[in-house]
Amino acid sequence: MEILFFVLLLIGALLHAYWNFILKSAADKAVAVMSIFFTSLPFALFGLVFSGMPKFEFLPIILLSAILHTCYNITLFKTYEIGQLSSSYPIARGTAPLVIFVISFTLFDAKISNNQTAGIILICTGLFTYGLLQLRRNHSHFREFTLASLIGLFIALYSLTDSFGTKITGNALSFLGIMALFNRVFLFLYLYIFEKNFLPRLISGFERRFILGGMISFTCYIIVLAAYMHLPVVIVSTIRETSIVFAVALGVVFLKEKLGWDKVALVTVVLSGLYILAPV
Repeated sequence: MEILFFVLLLIGALLHAYWNFILKSAADKAVAVMSIFFTSLPFALFGLVFSGMPKFEFLPIILLSAILHTCYNITLFKTYEIGQLSSSYPIARGTAPLVIFVISFTLFDAKISNNQTAGIILICTGLFTYGLLQLRRNHSHFREFTLASLIGLFIALYSLTDSFGTKITGNALSFLGIMALFNRVFLFLYLYIFEKNFLPRLISGFERRFILGGMISFTCYIIVLAAYMHLPVVIVSTIRETSIVFAVALGVVFLKEKLGWDKVALVTVVLSGLYILAPV
């Protein structure tokens, strides 16, 4: 079972990199993030109908998750408005597992082996170092670093919340369905209130590829929630953050980015960490 979810998480990492690629390349990031997450909502609601509503007593954890996801959504598109995918993405993805690792050990006494710890630290160090190199190379502002770090923090917090929520509700589809509904409502309200002329922009700026992004984002997160029921949250988070390897590949293939020594080093470090984490 562990091997199955290890492989599924790697597939999810590839898909995750692709929908982030769609978001970053969109002309209007606010329209893109709204479209991507709203087009995934019908799939989440179908899963909710199929699996049934969670008990009312779980509403606080569901609302907390929806709020954290909304903060993540907002911070993500705001970061992509000012920053580069090559620098923001690895910093965010390198921060999240480290925060989860620290919280898991200090608050929940997580049972992680020495080999797993080494793999987590290796991957996170590689991601964070690569992101800092790209920030320096792009002459980026401190604001981009701050926003990217906030993305990582929100990823860590919603990951811990969703891991707990999925386990107590006992059903990933049920938890995701109702959480997604609240999340999309919160996100729409934010964009409608704070983004100027948002509704006209939403109509004029919609692209069909956003539908594909929504389908992909839904698939990715169902894999993650299901994995939470079988693997420690810090392991799940670390494996999914290796999506940066696929993001680098997308950049090289589609954006014709140069495959320099830094990218080769990043891929080598991440793959080495994955080898250590891989179940035997």
